[in-house]
Amino acid sequence: MNTHLPAARLRVAAIRGTAAVSLLALALWACPLAQSQTISRGRLILTEADVWSYAESLFRDGEYYRAISEYKRLIHFFPESELRAPARLRIGEAYLNGGEAALAVDHFGVLLSDPAMAAFRAEGLFLRGLGQLELRREQPYSLREDTIAAALDDLRAIPPQWPGRLAVDGFVQAMEEPGDVPSKSPWLAAGLSVVLPGAGSAYVGRYAEGALALFVNAVFIYATVNAFEEDNDGLGVVLGVAALAFYGGAIYAAANGAHKFNDRARAAYLDRQRARFGIVVRRAGISGILERRF
Repeated sequence: MNTHLPAARLRVAAIRGTAAVSLLALALWACPLAQSQTISRGRLILTEADVWSYAESLFRDGEYYRAISEYKRLIHFFPESELRAPARLRIGEAYLNGGEAALAVDHFGVLLSDPAMAAFRAEGLFLRGLGQLELRREQPYSLREDTIAAALDDLRAIPPQWPGRLAVDGFVQAMEEPGDVPSKSPWLAAGLSVVLPGAGSAYVGRYAEGALALFVNAVFIYATVNAFEEDNDGLGVVLGVAALAFYGGAIYAAANGAHKFNDRARAAYLDRQRARFGIVVRRAGISGILERRF
């Protein structure tokens, strides 16, 4: 009987067990490594051109605030990039197109004070001027005169060699020498209402207001005269005071109507000249971008 056979089998089994354990340990060690290599291969490496391209696509699609974030990303991660200055300019354009004229004006003010942006000074002046024209557009023209004057100052300061200077000069000249702005005299409107209540309001185009003023004043005058004729002096005094109040109100309404007419006419003239010379922010539906007609 061979007594060495069991011992040989035991040695073979031990060797196999050791090999299995080693293979298992190797597999456990290799799994995290393989996962790490997969993650490394899956990392997204972006260049400054990639970030710029993505920001521009967002800008063109009208997603201005997302575009601003990408322009800022480029500025932060690529401080030596040649695209840094254009990105700063684009941020202001995005504010302007997004309806944030005040933020745009402040942003361009910072850029214009930075020597590093000297190459874009003309664009900065144009865009800040455009932003100032957009400020407080819902308010009357007379309350916007300071920002309109500041806009014209910026446009005048644009260097003469800038490609769009010819259109800018045309706009500035049209604003300095307005030739076809209709106007109404507040003094004449008030004088007409002194002679005939409501006539001044009709003069400035407010016919319903003029007709109402004439009717109300006629009623009060008739009632006042009738009260005195019937020896009802107390009522006559009261009605007379009311008649004078409405009479004065008609005069004030006519003069105020003339001021409002002139204000609307000046605002309309400004809008026409802006459209004529391309000093506008154009939005084409939901994907509009700033469009300069130069």
